[in-house]
Amino acid sequence: MVPAYPAPTPPADDDSPWLTSQQAAAMLGVQRASLYAYVSRGLLRAHSQPGTRGHVYARIDVQRLARQRQAVRNPAQLARSTLDWGAPVLRSAITQVSQGQLYYRGRNALQWAQHASLEDTAALLLDQPITADAHSAHRASSTAAIPHPRPPEQALRAWHSLPANEPHLDQPGWPRPLLQQMLEVLTGLPSTDQAQPLAGPLIHQQLAALWQVDAAGEDTLRQALVLCADHELNASSFAARVVASTGASLHASLGAGLAALSGPLHGGMTAVIDQHWDAWHAAPQADGTLPRSLAQLLADTRINGSPHYCAGFGHPLYPAGDPRSERLLSLLPADAARSALLASVHRHTGLHPSLDYALVAIQRSLGLPAGAAFVLFALGRTAGWLAHALEQRDSGQLIRPRAQYVGLPAETTSQPQAAAATDNAVGNIPGRIIRF
Repeated sequence: MVPAYPAPTPPADDDSPWLTSQQAAAMLGVQRASLYAYVSRGLLRAHSQPGTRGHVYARIDVQRLARQRQAVRNPAQLARSTLDWGAPVLRSAITQVSQGQLYYRGRNALQWAQHASLEDTAALLLDQPITADAHSAHRASSTAAIPHPRPPEQALRAWHSLPANEPHLDQPGWPRPLLQQMLEVLTGLPSTDQAQPLAGPLIHQQLAALWQVDAAGEDTLRQALVLCADHELNASSFAARVVASTGASLHASLGAGLAALSGPLHGGMTAVIDQHWDAWHAAPQADGTLPRSLAQLLADTRINGSPHYCAGFGHPLYPAGDPRSERLLSLLPADAARSALLASVHRHTGLHPSLDYALVAIQRSLGLPAGAAFVLFALGRTAGWLAHALEQRDSGQLIRPRAQYVGLPAETTSQPQAAAATDNAVGNIPGRIIRF
């Protein structure tokens, strides 16, 4: 369950995650009355102070809004900011994050997750008809010893050792063999018959049998897979799109997505959280401070004096809390240590638990093997990688951004004619498109 967070501590110094209305208005260069308009539009979080009529504002929200206002006035800065949670860089009809909610093809993802399977979600993201799969109702037989998931590096090697067969996109249920391959690569399960894409148990049913969880646990796994399926233009989906834009196979695009997800600033963050889990959830500090390792992670990710996000907490797109993590944590049995930690982190930083934290909480609560959180993340996100790769392929556009050179000045040349000839040979021929 998700705890009820206490009221934030009034700002007392420059390290506080909260700002008074005077401080917030000064940082934004606006009148205090404008703050209420920003709050009503969901751009700022305001918390009332008990016993007063005043409000405090999340420092991270104010700083983000200040950067956005400055970028609008500075086109060069706006262009640079597109790679860091900035302005949109491409058009997509797959997933939208709007006003703190996540939508798959216009459908609220949390409502969708109440009933859908990962296979249903893949069809939705791929804009295909959603039909009842003729899957087997029985659960696969469990094993005596639960196998441990492969580490991401081993999973990558296993993925690239598979034949890169391009699926027949006109075949009903064509994504299922690819989802099944990813399941087997991540978990080490033996390969199954790929000739019958609509046969056999669904992905969450196979995981439930493999990890020996009850019906409630199976439903938690199902919802986790669905809520991991896509998240707009995240790093791994962008990697999949870049590879797909070159004309590479779907197999190569999925490999690129998996490689990007393995990093500790993306899905690999689940391993960081799991490593610190016991220390974070031990008895609370006597002085009310955060666990040392968590406080250090927060300090390492501070931007302009404010916690931005770190392993397990915060998300720039969800200043009021990630609805995916809220849903998944609500499915788990109450845990006093977990509730105490979440309340303490929010009181000190204003940050809410992230999806990565919720996945590790599922792993710990259900007694799943180490690495299961990453399996859920990668397996769910495979559906999104497929959708992004095909959308990019269908656009016919090669993703090839430019870089702003900031190195040593270019050497002067004494052969202007040769340089001009080179320019003409490479890229100044009218009507010719050069892509490299």
